[in-house]
Amino acid sequence: MTNTAAPSSFLCTLPGQGKGIAYHVAVSFADAAQPTGVRFTSFVGDGRRSFGVVTGAGSLQGEIAANSEALCRLAIGQAVRDHLYEKTKEGDTALDLGAEPWDGELRPVGAGAPTGGLRHRPLG
Repeated sequence: MTNTAAPSSFLCTLPGQGKGIAYHVAVSFADAAQPTGVRFTSFVGDGRRSFGVVTGAGSLQGEIAANSEALCRLAIGQAVRDHLYEKTKEGDTALDLGAEPWDGELRPVGAGAPTGGLRHRPLG
């Protein structure tokens, strides 16, 4: 990853009961520049669900290797296509570079204050 200030952790909603299930989606790294996959975790509903979409260190190239959001969107697309959230007991899955990237809402986690800065209300 070339931009260490860019978020590597996001929130999204995947299909599930009712309106869907919220997941925390985070890029895993072998070192600061080598993504090794994406970990999905949810504490919503009946207990914790966790699964990963993984790849070998150094095997990703181009935009997918340089951009956490692009990697997460590809992994989420594969998770939705293959219903990986229903197969958590089967363990981690290899990343399919041919998967269609997901185009849903992806909210950065820990990205700092919203643009425009914080607003302070005067005391008194």
